[in-house]
Amino acid sequence: MEQAIPIEECAKQRLNVLVNAFTLFIKHLMEEGLDRDKVRRASDRVWETLGSQAAEQLKPLMGDDINLEGLRLAGQITESIHGMEVTSEIADQQLNTEFKNCPWQDALQAHGVPEDWRMCASGHSAFVQKMYSGLHPDAVYKLKENMPAGASICKGITTL
Repeated sequence: MEQAIPIEECAKQRLNVLVNAFTLFIKHLMEEGLDRDKVRRASDRVWETLGSQAAEQLKPLMGDDINLEGLRLAGQITESIHGMEVTSEIADQQLNTEFKNCPWQDALQAHGVPEDWRMCASGHSAFVQKMYSGLHPDAVYKLKENMPAGASICKGITTL
């Protein structure tokens, strides 16, 4: 009889495959000489689609009256799925999120992708903005600091 892989290990391995596949795809597009801005825009469209899908999946769980705390919870769910180490707090009518460790950034570094081709910050913003606005039409998400640009953390700010 086969021994089943625990669900947590299965999820971890699937995330690892996804992160490395995306990273290598970006790196190979770079090596093929494609225009970086076109690749970034295409990447952002993919992440926007995934953000919309996440909002559609979360909306029945979250209800119709979503506030900053609801967005924080939605963020925590997706951050966990994407393997990020995050802290967040609500202060001064905004949700402040600090990403301290990120497998996407780690993979980009491990595969030697130059900083100007590290599209994780742009894709991250596209995903979160689309997910949050799908949950609350007035949500605005901005990534104020990001690791690919040399910051020690990625820092997001969400307002309604």
